[in-house]
Amino acid sequence: MTIIIIIIVLVLAALAGGYFWYSNRASTTTAPGSAPTAATPAASGEEAAAPVVSAAVEGLGIDQLYREARKAMAEQRMVAPAGNNALEFYLAILQKDAGNTGAADALRELFPFASGTAEQEINQGNLEEATRIIDSLAKADPSNYTLTILRSKMDAKRKQVEQQEAQIAAAAAAAAAPATAPTTPETTAGTAETSSTPASGSPAGSAAATATTTPAPPPPPVQPAPKPAAPQGETRDVLVVTPVAPTYPPQAARNREEGWVEVEFTVTADGKVTNANVTASNPPRIFDREAVRSIERTTFSPRLENGVAVNSTVRRRIEFKLGR
Repeated sequence: MTIIIIIIVLVLAALAGGYFWYSNRASTTTAPGSAPTAATPAASGEEAAAPVVSAAVEGLGIDQLYREARKAMAEQRMVAPAGNNALEFYLAILQKDAGNTGAADALRELFPFASGTAEQEINQGNLEEATRIIDSLAKADPSNYTLTILRSKMDAKRKQVEQQEAQIAAAAAAAAAPATAPTTPETTAGTAETSSTPASGSPAGSAAATATTTPAPPPPPVQPAPKPAAPQGETRDVLVVTPVAPTYPPQAARNREEGWVEVEFTVTADGKVTNANVTASNPPRIFDREAVRSIERTTFSPRLENGVAVNSTVRRRIEFKLGR
């Protein structure tokens, strides 16, 4: 009886060991094939639609994003560098919490200065950087009319750059082509001899033939026109150094009024703001004073022409919007 029990135990142990061995083999065979299948859609989805923020920013919590955004504001990293600026940090907060009023209000304050930076990048021909900023602003306020104006300016600048490149290419091709095909002495002599050979046997004919075989001197080489000297020094538009957000008028805030103001002003060669005045506003006069004060308190770097600071007239549109 004891022997039978031992045999039964051994058989059961063998069956259990075979079952576990078969299960482990099936799992190791299935796992390599299943992992790529599950990863492929995720990879293709990432390629099809790029995330709003970088992976490093996406891993931060809302409190961490607020700290990074305030730090970026203090260090004047409003919209650049890419992936490490206040605009993208606040956008990341809204991506995690769409109803976050603090981030929405901060984006509204940033909007006029970010749009001004995008306009400066367009004027300097940095179209890729301008496109990045405009795309970020579109995530913050897609219906803002300022974006339509910026895109129109960017299209015009792109056409201007393409025309300039075409003109440069045409000038280079014209300079590379020979201005006049030179006439070789052999060609000149052969042509003269063919056209002026008289009847054979006459003395005059011999003299004419002798005269025409003398090669004519080649024409002097055509010297290319000297290129004008390129101007020295940097040329760029006005830059915002320290932006100052406008104060929302208390009465307008109580009445839940929103609007915009367009301010025209002069940035002098030493960076001072003068002649600030309102050119258009909606509704009229409600936000005018605060918009002008915001511009007058903002610090600018003057326009440079060939490395020389000059006076420049600038126009900015300031939006006044309440948090939802």
